[in-house]
Amino acid sequence: MGKVLQALYGGEIYPERQYRPKTMEYEKLWKEYYKNHEDFIKKIGSPLDKQFIQILDQQMDMFPLELSETFLDGFRLGARMMIEILGDED
Repeated sequence: MGKVLQALYGGEIYPERQYRPKTMEYEKLWKEYYKNHEDFIKKIGSPLDKQFIQILDQQMDMFPLELSETFLDGFRLGARMMIEILGDED
């Protein structure tokens, strides 16, 4: 078994927890989002701020599920591509 497969099997690799875009564009968008989020929370005040945060938390609870499905779909696509490439006798 390869090193990556051993690490995955052994629980050393957590794709859903380790993924984060590393582009400058993402960092810029994240900082802008965070500033807008903080500004908005200050503007709406209590008790709406707590309700808004609860709504955002619910949305964030769905995000790992979406990431998981995206990862699995991508992995399956990659596997199908490898099968096609390796099985193509033409």
